[in-house]
Amino acid sequence: MKTTKISLILFLLLALGSVCACQRKAGEPKVVNTEDAYLGALKVLDAKKKEIYILKWPAKEENRLIHELNEERRRLAVLHAASSPSAMSTVITESSNISRDDLQQVYASLNKGMQRTNLGKALRKHIEKKTLLVGDPLPHFNGVGLDGQPFDWSVTDGKRVLLIYEGWGWIKRDTHLWFKDLLAATDRDSLAVVAYVYAASLAEFQKRVKSFQLEPYLVVSDLQGKEGPLNKKIGIRGVPTYFYTDRQGCVRRIIRGFDAEAFSYLTGLSPEWGENWLEE
Repeated sequence: MKTTKISLILFLLLALGSVCACQRKAGEPKVVNTEDAYLGALKVLDAKKKEIYILKWPAKEENRLIHELNEERRRLAVLHAASSPSAMSTVITESSNISRDDLQQVYASLNKGMQRTNLGKALRKHIEKKTLLVGDPLPHFNGVGLDGQPFDWSVTDGKRVLLIYEGWGWIKRDTHLWFKDLLAATDRDSLAVVAYVYAASLAEFQKRVKSFQLEPYLVVSDLQGKEGPLNKKIGIRGVPTYFYTDRQGCVRRIIRGFDAEAFSYLTGLSPEWGENWLEE
């Protein structure tokens, strides 16, 4: 009997303790896990993206809306990077399209432990590289035109510039035609498309331009072949690489490889509507 009473008392004490604990939790402010907050925000953006496709906006307006969502994804990643591994990973993946200032702010916001992780080290290494990032001015490197005369970069003054860096042997015929149609749909006084070509001599330069039918572009080569210093200076990790600038000559997009839909979302350029500079 005595044992039964002791067991009952212990049960009541445990039950009372559980009630008190629940009451304490109910009165405490809810702690939001930043990883969950980041992933939750991404789910909202994914839902908005689906809605955009369901509503079937005109292509130009759809491009603008998707562009804004992608910009929001990058902004969220920068905002949550210090406390969300998923966001930090996105920052690394999207680092070529995040400004140097934003990358430096992200790194400064990391605690010492995060800075020592592989992601933290990768971010620091990327920042310290003297390579081209979004927000940097596009370098006016020394080169020659098809006639062998120094390339005159003044022809790009006051224009948006699309510099296509090599990969001509890798670019598919459909992609070549896409850009030819883009040239036809845009104004040369507004957009300058510059094609950089690997070549070790003027004769090789002229031969490659003719072979790949690049005459419609503004063509340029530094005549230093594939091993020239420009490759490392602007951070080429694969060809083709596309650098797109605003009218002030600052890089706004760096795109590696080509997918027509993604390219239009990132730049606002399309043979269908011509130019649609999304940040003006």
